[in-house]
Amino acid sequence: MDLRAWMTLRFTKRLLATPEGRAHVLNQIADAESNGENKVFEHVLEHVDDPALRRMIEKHQADEIRHEQMFRACLERTGVDPGPVPAHLKLIDRLDRAVGGFFAVPIDGPRGVMEAYVMLQVVEERAVSQFKIFEQAFRDAGDHETADTFVAVAKDEERHLKYCHAISKRYAPDEATRLETLDQYRRLEAQCFADNSRANMEHTFGRGYFQGGPIIKGFWMALTGLQKRSGQLPYTPFFAEPQPHAA
Repeated sequence: MDLRAWMTLRFTKRLLATPEGRAHVLNQIADAESNGENKVFEHVLEHVDDPALRRMIEKHQADEIRHEQMFRACLERTGVDPGPVPAHLKLIDRLDRAVGGFFAVPIDGPRGVMEAYVMLQVVEERAVSQFKIFEQAFRDAGDHETADTFVAVAKDEERHLKYCHAISKRYAPDEATRLETLDQYRRLEAQCFADNSRANMEHTFGRGYFQGGPIIKGFWMALTGLQKRSGQLPYTPFFAEPQPHAA
């Protein structure tokens, strides 16, 4: 586990120490499974004729719906009703705005299918990275049922990455364009993730969900500020994968 992941784990453990904090985390994740991603599947299917690819997309969509239900069940066990996730804490909506309102408009042809699945890929990459941390945090907190849910969903998300690779490659005009788009979206996602993490921290501190006094909270706020000033975006490990250069 690298330093960033270790720090995320430490923060998450403190957040899970309160019932409200646990409910907040699970509510955000359940919302992310249904919000944004599900808006794109029907648009994509309008442009995909290959039966095998259509089955991939339909399975992907069904998985996301099932994942939301699984996390909602975990949320119910906390006994806390957190209400709707505040709009400014929705990572996928931030990413949608960063790319110009992608999810709100119909997909335009093969390149649009590629862009949709590159977008979904960076979202799934973040989930694969974060779910391992959440699984450990919930297990350490003694909630093995929720921890096992993260393990099960993470396996699906790893399979979804294969879908994203296959479909984006199939509909890309060329490999260089796909890789350029993937690099661009990964950078945008990392910036949106950093901004959303800061907003989420302020939200949980302000409502008393996080276990810790003023000094502890000040430390975490200073850490996020240092990250932003240093320009070190919280990329997922996938960002560091070697990329072939176009000829």
